[in-house]
Amino acid sequence: MSTTADTALGSITNWVRNALPTEPTPEAIEAVEELVPEDEGFGEYVQRFLMLIVLSAGIAAFGLLANSAAVVIGAMLVAPLMTPITAAAAATVMARNRRLLRALAVIALGTVGAIAIGWLTAKVAGTEVANAGDLPAEVNSRTFPGLLDLGIAITAGAAAGYILPRRSTTGALPGVGIAVALVPPLAAVGITLAVGAREQAANAFLLYITNLAAIIFAASVMLILAGFHPEVVGGASLRRRLVITLAAVVVVAIPLTLHTQAALADASLRRTVNRSVLEWDDTVRVIDLNADVHDDRATIELLVSGPNEPQPVWALAQQIQRRFDGPVDLDLQYQRDDLFQVSVR
Repeated sequence: MSTTADTALGSITNWVRNALPTEPTPEAIEAVEELVPEDEGFGEYVQRFLMLIVLSAGIAAFGLLANSAAVVIGAMLVAPLMTPITAAAAATVMARNRRLLRALAVIALGTVGAIAIGWLTAKVAGTEVANAGDLPAEVNSRTFPGLLDLGIAITAGAAAGYILPRRSTTGALPGVGIAVALVPPLAAVGITLAVGAREQAANAFLLYITNLAAIIFAASVMLILAGFHPEVVGGASLRRRLVITLAAVVVVAIPLTLHTQAALADASLRRTVNRSVLEWDDTVRVIDLNADVHDDRATIELLVSGPNEPQPVWALAQQIQRRFDGPVDLDLQYQRDDLFQVSVR
């Protein structure tokens, strides 16, 4: 005997099954075929692609060094990487190995080219960036990816997979390019390598790989929902391909989770320090604060300013230690707010 829940679930299942197309439209197939051309047109496509990579990476590198978010957004609009990435997703779903290898080769070429342009730009124009401590905020923002970046990439990949077979919605594709960062992280890799900041370079590259894997997986799922399927190989091959792409997403999610946990721990420590400073001396203002948690140990660099003589620093360290519940290394600089009023007649 069927229950109301069973009936409702069955109705929803039937509605979803009827709503999803069983075959892609000819227009959708044509849109996918045009992503990366075959044979004769491939060489010309690669030339155009490389030119756009050079230009977009150059714009991104200059924007990052100038700490200009608007210029970096402009680079995202010029960047051509979304096309071969979505082509790789389509080839994955349709089990077209030759087209998949072509798309991956183009992606690899663009990846190396964008990093090289970022490195060259930093060497030629990055005279004010001599080491990792001089990196602008726009560069630093791309050297500590977290789970939020993975969520953005998955959503953007799903949007790209939805837009791809529907020509009427292609006007929204530039928005996907802005939402997900592809060329700017690669330019950041080149810049950080140029100044010897290898850890930051690895993190920026992790952000790019995160976006790459998530977009391919999410776009593949959306193309399956649009009716695309393997042309020759059976369903087992498609499942295997999707498992591989999902595994890539899971692999990059592990360091992203660790980065997110570290960021949350650092943010919690900063709140702890601010509250402790207020209790230590409510006349003191925090000018600059660097707080880091490593191996359950807090390292704090603190610059404060106040009108009076400083209270005992050990008292502040003890307050932070009690709140943090772990060992604390505190480096405090105290500035006096001295006011001088002079009249000369």
